[in-house]
Amino acid sequence: MTLASALSLEEYIVALRERVEARLYEIIGRRADRDVLVEVVREGKRLRPILLMMVFHALGGRNEEKALEVACALELAHNASLTHDDVIDGDMTRRGRPSLWRRLGIGRAVIEGHRIINMAFQITLKEGIEVSKIFLKAWDRASSGVLNEIMFREPTSKKLYLSIIREKTASLFEAAAESGALIAEAPPRVVELARRYGEQVGIAYQLADDYVDIVKKSSILRLPILFMERLEEKLKLAYISLRFARRLNLKELLAPKMDWKRFLVEEIRNSVRNAKSIVDEMGLEEPHRTYLKKFPAYCVNSMLAEARRKA
Repeated sequence: MTLASALSLEEYIVALRERVEARLYEIIGRRADRDVLVEVVREGKRLRPILLMMVFHALGGRNEEKALEVACALELAHNASLTHDDVIDGDMTRRGRPSLWRRLGIGRAVIEGHRIINMAFQITLKEGIEVSKIFLKAWDRASSGVLNEIMFREPTSKKLYLSIIREKTASLFEAAAESGALIAEAPPRVVELARRYGEQVGIAYQLADDYVDIVKKSSILRLPILFMERLEEKLKLAYISLRFARRLNLKELLAPKMDWKRFLVEEIRNSVRNAKSIVDEMGLEEPHRTYLKKFPAYCVNSMLAEARRKA
């Protein structure tokens, strides 16, 4: 596919989304469980498959059919993971509609999610072992990230928090960019650069998502739990201090751990800057160089814009 270089990033993304949507619903239409699948994928942003296609085209890829199939597999797996996230978090809605578990029940929603993930694996396996390996690695990391998030509902350090989002969210963005480069038959060095680029895009996107949550205080239902966790931690700290004859004042005990809003904004800027630097190393021609350099900010702004619409 050749898109006119006069297209803006937004116009280019719209064109890619239309192609992804057409193929996604074509794949879904072949299935007996298509009604459930339609509900699961409805109104997604399609950022991961769009990223895959952007990298694929930027590197001169020719087998667009293969790229589209893998892009749709990635989108199916991502949406399946959201059905599981909604069960884990007890989220009542997804994209303005009742969550799948509310409509079908928890048991069936979990199983439907597993079936969709299996469907996605089958698609990638059909397109080649190397792509499947990327997919499996990404899924393993994503599930590990979710598990860590469950275990550490309030991360105790910036390092732990960044590690969780790299595993939970950035891994699928990594897989998208890496797969796009692999399908385009790029040299190993460029495939690795694409993977690193995808990681930075995914980190920036998740940071923006968490920033919106803090601004909107959407986690208010968890506040009592977080308060008790923090109180327990402070009591342990006080006990240790007494045990080892170290005096702590009240301000030190009750002070908030960190300014999360400021931290998130700083990290978003770092990730966007890192992504741009990686693009410079890839030696791309225009307009693809500009498209990829602008895409991280586009992802961040899409999250912020969605939050403003719902406010």
